[in-house]
Amino acid sequence: MDLFNFKLLKTKYFWIAVVIIGTAGIWLPVLLSLLLGEPIQTDEIPINLTTFYISIYFAGCVDTIFRNIDLLENKYELKSKLVSIIGLILLFILLIIATIWLKIEKHFVIPLILSLIGSLIGLKLWWDNYQEEPTYSEFIRGESKEKHGKKWK
Repeated sequence: MDLFNFKLLKTKYFWIAVVIIGTAGIWLPVLLSLLLGEPIQTDEIPINLTTFYISIYFAGCVDTIFRNIDLLENKYELKSKLVSIIGLILLFILLIIATIWLKIEKHFVIPLILSLIGSLIGLKLWWDNYQEEPTYSEFIRGESKEKHGKKWK
């Protein structure tokens, strides 16, 4: 699996941009609390995780739709994929509502588990969408070579 092959640009991008920088809203409040000697607000972690995976999850669903439209010629298969994406979006909405509702009701463990599930699904969607695809810079570089000749690196 390429998920831990740090020679690949997409793996580096995934871990640095998506996981480390993308989760700043989760680890930064904890780090700042520790540095300032303040109590860590553990009850906020499920909501922080939820805000993290909302963008990754939704972008993953949209990217999956676009990728499948580009790749599939079989209309039945495309419809099947779209129904699957709609199911993921409904699951996404359910996870968000359940996490927020349970947080309001002062629960901690179940919202944390739900937000971790949402985060893992979002990260998997992101990874699956970009596993076989070139990065944008590779795509642009390829187009430039076609348009301007091989002198473009």
